[in-house]
Amino acid sequence: MLRKALELLRVGKPVFIYDSESREGEADMVFFAGAVDTHAITISRKFAGGLTCYVTSREVGSVLGLQYLEEAFRLLGYGELTRKRLGYGDPPNFSLWVNHVSVKTGIRDSDKAKTVRELDEVTRLITEEGKTALAVRKFYSEFVAPGHLPILLGRGVRVRRGHTELSLALAELGGLRPSLIITEVLNDGDAATYGEVMRLAEKFSTVVIRGDEIISALEGRSV
Repeated sequence: MLRKALELLRVGKPVFIYDSESREGEADMVFFAGAVDTHAITISRKFAGGLTCYVTSREVGSVLGLQYLEEAFRLLGYGELTRKRLGYGDPPNFSLWVNHVSVKTGIRDSDKAKTVRELDEVTRLITEEGKTALAVRKFYSEFVAPGHLPILLGRGVRVRRGHTELSLALAELGGLRPSLIITEVLNDGDAATYGEVMRLAEKFSTVVIRGDEIISALEGRSV
């Protein structure tokens, strides 16, 4: 199943990651950002329906000088708000919300696709070419904040096992750069059930991967 998921990601198809019943009990639709186009954003909006986020590693964020938003908020005096946690217990991974400077409003599918592709290029320059100075220049000259696309920075599966970390672990298993988009799968009023996600995966001829499968493969490198 993992091999199939990685094959699909590489060619721009979505896969679904279900975390676990003991955590959020949710699935996210996941695309490799290097293959994202406007159609991928439209599918995420129409058929997943939750918040679409750009996911990269904490290491990439560090090169770009990014902070977790909760850390920045504490410095601004909002510590009382940032000390609380939602039911699943983990700290949030949100960093900056951005738009690419070339987009019209930032909210349109084509605008988000452009922002994703340019963020992916920043990540590619860092992780595959080692051109960190060029990546930093590109990021600070070509992006606007606040924007409509949140950047999530993974904390690693030893610290946190949310969809951010699980999608990054899946990319690592497949030798893909840490650059993805994730969107929660919702139904009318709640998170989609596992059965509903399975049916949606069938509609797109793709697969649902459980978080423990990814963790087991990462620990044993048994993909």
